[in-house]
Formats: sequence, structure tokens, C-alpha cells
Amino acid sequence: MLNLLVLYKAENGEVLRKFYDEVKKAGIIEKSREEAGNLRYDYFFSADKENEILLVEKWESPEAQQEHSGLPHFAELGKIKEKYNIQTKAEVL
Repeated sequence: MLNLLVLYKAENGEVLRKFYDEVKKAGIIEKSREEAGNLRYDYFFSADKENEILLVEKWESPEAQQEHSGLPHFAELGKIKEKYNIQTKAEVL
């Protein structure tokens, strides 16, 4: 099993909300949840920092997560992150 925490930071809360809305509209969240080996893929907005959002990912195996990172919707997420200048920091648990 593989658990990931991915912290997303934006310039401000408005930019972060636009980023999240575009990710959701593009279907990236649902596509990721539907992947074989995905057990959890959830975003959480910070109660204290308006420019931060946390993505909690849970995968059956590191291989399942590796496969996820090679799919088209993962690449689309990267383009959306670039568009909004989103900084990320991932932690493996």
C-alpha cells in the first residue's frame, strides 16, 4: 500500500479556488478515483491557510500509483498546475 500527502500552494485563495474548480471540471478527480488500485483521492481545503489545499492519495501499491502518473489526466493536472503557478510538495507515508 502507498499513501501520499500532496500539499498544493497558490498565490492566494482565489487562485487556489480557480485551480481546484478547473481540476474538478476536467474530471481529473473522478478519473483518478476510477483507476485500478486507487483507494482514495480527496482534496481538503485548509481551515487556516486560504492558499493551501491538501490532496490525500491512497493506492493499493506503488505500481498502481506509478501507472497513475503516466496517464493523460495526470499530465493534464500538471498543465493546470502550471497555468495557476501552483507549488506542490509530496510526502510518502
